[in-house]
Amino acid sequence: MVKRNLPNRGYIFEAVWAAAVAARFYRRIGDIENIIKSGAFEKSASRRVTLQTLPRINAKDVSEMLMQIWNSGKRLTKKTQNDVHFKSRVKDSLIISVGVPAPVDNLVTNMVRTRNFGEINDFLRSAAAIANGHANLNSKVRRVAFNGFEDVINITADGLVDQRTVKADVTVTIQTSDGGPDVPPFPVSCKVPGGEQFAQVSGYEWQKFEELFGQLGIVIPPQINQEWLSSMQQYLDEGVFERKYATRQAIESTVIPQNTKNAAKRVYRSAANLMNSNFPKQNFINYVVNGFSNGVDTELVKLTGSTRGGEMYMTGGKTLKIDQEFRTVLSNLTFTAEYKETEKSALILINANGINKPLMQFRYRWENQSSGSGPNKTYKMYPRHYLEALDGMFDIDPRTQKFSV
Repeated sequence: MVKRNLPNRGYIFEAVWAAAVAARFYRRIGDIENIIKSGAFEKSASRRVTLQTLPRINAKDVSEMLMQIWNSGKRLTKKTQNDVHFKSRVKDSLIISVGVPAPVDNLVTNMVRTRNFGEINDFLRSAAAIANGHANLNSKVRRVAFNGFEDVINITADGLVDQRTVKADVTVTIQTSDGGPDVPPFPVSCKVPGGEQFAQVSGYEWQKFEELFGQLGIVIPPQINQEWLSSMQQYLDEGVFERKYATRQAIESTVIPQNTKNAAKRVYRSAANLMNSNFPKQNFINYVVNGFSNGVDTELVKLTGSTRGGEMYMTGGKTLKIDQEFRTVLSNLTFTAEYKETEKSALILINANGINKPLMQFRYRWENQSSGSGPNKTYKMYPRHYLEALDGMFDIDPRTQKFSV
C-alpha cells in the first residue's frame, strides 16, 4: 500500500467539512424547473414535508462542492435547491468562504484540476456520514429547507486565523425572516486522529512550567524549582537553546536533551502528586472549557480512523458539545491524575470516576525545531507542553454522537 504524502490533515478536514456542510444545506429534492415527473415529485415532497427528512449526501456530493468552492477562488456564492414544498420557487443563498495554508491549497487545487479525490476519499466519506447524522447541523438544515423563505447561509472555514483567540475552524451563520426564533451560530472545531491538542505552551524556561500549571492554581514547590535550576543553569548560562545545529543528530549526540527531559519529568511528577493531594477541580474545568471554546459555545467534530499498512485512514467521527451543560457534566465527576513517562515525554493523564479511558493529558515533548531549507536548514532545541483531549473526553457527555462509514 502506497503511503500518502498529505500535508496538515487538520486543515484538509476543515476544508472538507465546510464542503460537506455546504452540500448538506444545498441538497434537497432537486430543482423544480428540472422536474419531469411532477406527480412522483409532488408525492415525494409531501412525504418529506410530513417527515421533515432530506436526502442524504455522499462523498461525490462533497467533492463536487469542494470543486465549486476552489473553482470560485474559495469564495463561492450559489443557490440551494428549492425549499421542500411542491412547486416552491424559493431557493436559499449559500455563501462559502475557505482559507487554508498553501500546501493544502496546492493539494486540493491539483485534485480539482484532475477531478481525482481518491487520496482523500476517506475524509470525504467520513465528513458526509457526520453531516448526514449530526443532530445540531440537521436541525438548522431542516429549519431553512422547509420554511418557504429565502434564507442566507454563510459557511466560513478559515484555517489562517489565530487559533489562540478563535477556536472555531468552521462557522455557520443563518439569516432568516421566517418569524421563528433567531438561529444561533454553529461553530465547529475540527480535529483529526493525532490532532487532539487544544492548547500548548512552548519554550524551555522555568516560567513555562509556571504558566502551564499556574492556571490550575498549582504552585510547584521551591525545592523542585531549585532542582530544575541546578540541572539547567549551565545550559541557560551558555545559551544552548538559542544555538543552531546542522542536523538533528548533532543535537541528540549531546547529553543536553536527556538531562533537560529528566529535569522536566521531575516537575511533571511533582505536579501530578500535587493534583492528587488536592485536585483543583474548578480551575481544571475552566481550563478545559476555555481551552476548547475560548468562552464561546463550540462543537468539536473529530474524525476517527484505523491504521492499515502503517497509514491512518478515516473511518467516521464523533462530536463533543462545549457549553454550559458540558461544564455541568464535568462538575459532577471526580478527577485524579496519573503520572507516566516515556523516553521522550513526561505525561500527566487525567482520569474521572466511571469513565474507562483517560479524559486528557498534559504532555511534555522534546522537539528539534527546524528553520530554513536545503543547505541552509538548521535545527535548535525546543521543548513544548501540549494539552490534549483523549478518548475518555468523548465518553462523558450523553449528547456525544458517533458515526461510522
